[in-house]
Amino acid sequence: MNQQVYLVTGATDGIGKATALALAARGESVIVHGRNTAKLAAVLDELRAATGNKALHPALADFASLAEVASLAEQVRGQFPGLNVLINNAGLLTDHRQISRDGFELTFAVNHLAPFLLTLNLLRTLRANAPARIVNVASTALGGGRVDFGDLQLERRFDGWQAYANSKLMNALFSQQLAAELAHSGVVSNALCPGLIDTNFFHTNELFAGGAYERLRPGMRPPADGALVPLYLATDPSAATSNGAFYIRVGRDGRRVMPLDLDPAVAERLWARSLEFVAPWLTGSTPG
Repeated sequence: MNQQVYLVTGATDGIGKATALALAARGESVIVHGRNTAKLAAVLDELRAATGNKALHPALADFASLAEVASLAEQVRGQFPGLNVLINNAGLLTDHRQISRDGFELTFAVNHLAPFLLTLNLLRTLRANAPARIVNVASTALGGGRVDFGDLQLERRFDGWQAYANSKLMNALFSQQLAAELAHSGVVSNALCPGLIDTNFFHTNELFAGGAYERLRPGMRPPADGALVPLYLATDPSAATSNGAFYIRVGRDGRRVMPLDLDPAVAERLWARSLEFVAPWLTGSTPG
């Protein structure tokens, strides 16, 4: 009767998969999101075999398509009205400029607009199930990010790492603004950096070629370690009332809040601009 319902995006690889596995091992009901049908089915079989949990459910959507993101939210609202926790984990890092199906720069679309839209389209459900939690996987790479409203999609000069850093800053700004909008609603929003984790980010582009990956690898941790802070924010009773914070990992099992000097005016403006971008697919309610 106390089983929680979790949606983990980007759950067929890396940190997302490790998070879904840990939740499944706890006996929770987990909606496992992926964008490849065969891979999603294989991961579900793997998680079921490893945990014996039968309450694992597939959710298929390519975050490069905002229509698919909206359809994912509609599916979740219809099939899982008891959703308690949304873990926005899906993301990408690319070494060249690509365009999403909707005409947005791909990093901006997948890492920022997709979780922004998904979250807003699920807010009514989460509010109905309060206390509820929203966990946004960002990165301390945000320290090198910038929000240039004149060039949000790096049309003038694209750099893959800069696009990633920008998107992680946007994740933190969104999480902070969402927390303010949801104050006293029973739904909390927090962001985090999972640490330097050995995931397929380092094998799917050329940004870490030429020995860069090999130099970084000794300091990397496995995906299971990367899942520890998301799991804390998603499940730990002591995190239930945390709202608007940014967490980093300390050691293997610890974590602490890292203060961020984020401009509320920038967060508000990014929110408003993002609403304009996703308006054709927005079916949920916005806070306030």
